[in-house]
Amino acid sequence: MHEFQLSQTNPVANPVANRDQCDAEECALRLLQRPEVQAARQKAAFLWRLAYGEDWQLEPTERFEQAMDEYAFNYVLKATASDAQHPRFVRNFMPPHQWFGRRVPGARMGGDNPDNCYRLAGIAHGSCYEVSGRAIGRAARSITFTLVANWGTSVTVQTLDHAELECVADGSFTLVIDAEPAAGRRNHLRTAPGVKFLFVRDSMEDWAGETPLELHIRKLDAPAADPLDDRELAERAAFRMAEDVPLYYWFTRLFIGRPANSLTLGAPSGALGGLVAQAGAQGRAVLGEDQAAVVRVDPAGAAYSGIVAQDWWFRTLEYWNRSASMTTHASIPDADGTITYVISARDPGVHNWIDTCGRRQLLLLYRWQGLPREQLRAGPAIEPLRVVAFDALAGALSRQTVTVTAQERRAQIERRAAGFARRVVDR
Repeated sequence: MHEFQLSQTNPVANPVANRDQCDAEECALRLLQRPEVQAARQKAAFLWRLAYGEDWQLEPTERFEQAMDEYAFNYVLKATASDAQHPRFVRNFMPPHQWFGRRVPGARMGGDNPDNCYRLAGIAHGSCYEVSGRAIGRAARSITFTLVANWGTSVTVQTLDHAELECVADGSFTLVIDAEPAAGRRNHLRTAPGVKFLFVRDSMEDWAGETPLELHIRKLDAPAADPLDDRELAERAAFRMAEDVPLYYWFTRLFIGRPANSLTLGAPSGALGGLVAQAGAQGRAVLGEDQAAVVRVDPAGAAYSGIVAQDWWFRTLEYWNRSASMTTHASIPDADGTITYVISARDPGVHNWIDTCGRRQLLLLYRWQGLPREQLRAGPAIEPLRVVAFDALAGALSRQTVTVTAQERRAQIERRAAGFARRVVDR
């Protein structure tokens, strides 16, 4: 086992850098090598290819295999979080990274959000749990606690927003999860038969200034069984990995089934298996090297909002060191409060650039979370996506569009990389 050691000068710089996370990752790496997991990974890849038909060849085979590797690691991480008798929080959906002296494979899939810290903990109906949390510095503006009844995290039992919690003066709180009615308890989630996980999302507008909550979970009643061993966890991961291909392919079809070069408001996210307090616009782009797409959105006063480009397998691009996504905080708005983005392979020299990272086929998603009670302007709104020749881009943008020099772009990317690096601080 790798040595676990937090910084002595700032032991809470990264609240995810904890013993439970390290142990879960060690376990996930073991599970990944087991024959039943490798067989399930191959079966899942076969099912994905079968569902995509000829379309799976629109991206290089190497990228498909990488996506399948991340899909598999996502499920072994879920397995390590699934023991509801001995719960622990486990971060998931991360890109490949290194910390604590080891390389952790990527686990991106299903339209992962580059601004989120995703954590799961196993929950069983009929048991009672206590979650304690506190803010470390400035918390994310949008944080949700959701009980889900499937491993695909699409069947919502109940969601509670951090803003609804009753906190003490220092910002800390205690959340109780059980099968009983709330009976006036604000900090309470009620389970239902079939519940699988508590799914926590810290959605960070400002990567440099916002930090995920420090969270701990404990089961208040006695465990009904010993901790699951590697064999049992591997069997769970293998089964769910293949079982969930139809679900995630359906999510992907919400994008690849749309007309090329479109990005439009969809049904409320809760109706599609997403976050119930979220609105979203879905679409896809097919762009050549000499083309750019221009899209204008209204963030509408949401606590969190942002745009992200995904690859053909509904997986984020290299967002940790390229501008393949952008939150409202990181964007520069026009005078009327709307934001115009340029999506292209080549740097257009504008601040609000979404880098395609060399992909020709893109899935596009814009999210709004924590919308104000009173609608601001027209509310969540997005104008039709416009494709223009790259050389004609200047004529498609307003005079107020903020441009950047090469030096300013480098500084922008450096700030982005530094903000992401806070998520993998280990000492």
